[in-house]
Amino acid sequence: MTPKEELKSVLKQLRDNGDIPGVKEKAGEFLKKIDAKTLSIAEQELLQEGFNRADLMKLCDIHLAVMGDTLQEQKPEESLHHPVGIFMAEHRIILKNLAELGEIINQVKEARDYIEIQPQIKRLSEIATLLLETESHHQREEQVLFPRFEHHGITGPPRIMKMEHEELRARKRQLNALVKATATTKYTDFVKGVQEAGGYLVENLKGHIFKEDNILYPTALKTLDTEEWKQVINDFEKIGYCSFTPGKQ
Repeated sequence: MTPKEELKSVLKQLRDNGDIPGVKEKAGEFLKKIDAKTLSIAEQELLQEGFNRADLMKLCDIHLAVMGDTLQEQKPEESLHHPVGIFMAEHRIILKNLAELGEIINQVKEARDYIEIQPQIKRLSEIATLLLETESHHQREEQVLFPRFEHHGITGPPRIMKMEHEELRARKRQLNALVKATATTKYTDFVKGVQEAGGYLVENLKGHIFKEDNILYPTALKTLDTEEWKQVINDFEKIGYCSFTPGKQ
C-alpha cells in the first residue's frame, strides 16, 4: 500500500471510527512521510469516492489535530515578494486581531451593559471592519491561486477552502452588523450575537488560516512553477490588497 493509499485508509477510519486516539497511534508510523501535496491529492480522491463536503471539512480539522507538529515543520517561509509570503503576512495580522477579538468577547460577556465596555465596542468595530477588508485576500485565492490548482488537477482542497470562505464571510457580515446596531439592540441580544459570530470567527478562521499556511500553500509551492508565480503576482496587483497588507499601503 502506498503512503497515499494508507493515508486515505486512515482518513476513512477517522470518519467511521469514534476511536480517534487508536487511529492516531496507527497513523503515527507514516504521517511524517506525507507531504502537503500528497494530503491534498488524497482529499481530492476521497471526494471523488463519495465523501461529502461535511465529511471532508470535518476530516480536514482531524488531519490537523493528528498532524499538527509535522505540518508546523513543513510550514513555508516566503518573502513579501512572493504571493505565499504576502498571504502569510496578512494571516499574521488577522490572527493578532482574532486573539484580541477573543478577549473582547469575554469582556462583553462579563459586562452588564454597553456603558461598561465603550472602549471594547470601539475596538470591536475596528476589528469587524478589518475582517471585512480581508475580502481581497479571499478574492486573490479564489480568482488567482485556486484556478491554478485546478489547472494542475488539484480540485479538492480549493473546493473545501471556498466553502469555508462563504461561511466566514457570512459571520464577518453578522459581526459587523451587530456592532453597527448597538443603539437599537438589547445588550443581552448583543452579547449573544457577538458570542455566536465572533466566537465562530475566532475558532474557525484561526483553523482555516492554519490549514492554508500548512497544507494549501505548501501544496502550491510544490505545484506551481516560477513562471506561474510571476503571473500570480501580476494578477494580485490587478485585484489589489487589504488595507493592512504589509508593504502594500
